[in-house]
Amino acid sequence: MAINKKSAPLWTKVVIIFVAITFVASIALVGFSGFGGSGNKSANPSGAAGVGFAATYQPQVDAALAASKSDPTNEALLANVGHTYYEWAVAEYESGAQAASRPYWLSAVTYYDQALALNPKDNVVIGNKAFALTYAGSPDARAALEAFIATNDPTLAAQIANAKELLSQIPASPAATSSAPASGTP
Repeated sequence: MAINKKSAPLWTKVVIIFVAITFVASIALVGFSGFGGSGNKSANPSGAAGVGFAATYQPQVDAALAASKSDPTNEALLANVGHTYYEWAVAEYESGAQAASRPYWLSAVTYYDQALALNPKDNVVIGNKAFALTYAGSPDARAALEAFIATNDPTLAAQIANAKELLSQIPASPAATSSAPASGTP
């Protein structure tokens, strides 16, 4: 499918550039991580969790932010900023840096809230917001998970099952929900 470069809106051009940069960055990441190498080698020789993720994710965040600023009323672009922060949070969390992942989870929630203000029925965004709040250890996680489960979206059945599992691990008492996030990985 071809695109008319002269008549395409700026946000379309920015999204295309973002996708291209993300594609190149993902290939570079695979190359730097030693694709096909031994599974027990650390990609982070210093042993410090999370080091190096900024080099991977900050350009993606910057591109997504630029795209969203070109059309601030576009729900998909705002959600994409949230998704980019979400992916960064997952990388930090899975590296063992759960505390370091919290700001990225909360940044994702900020952009998910903006996207939901424009389209409150986007069940993917509702679910991602719920998971982000859960892994950030937010006291709002329980209500967000319940709201996502209530969507009962058949296309998100696996995610809803995960949400039910996480919900079962969160104490019912509002005071107790501010403790550590549920165990497991996002």
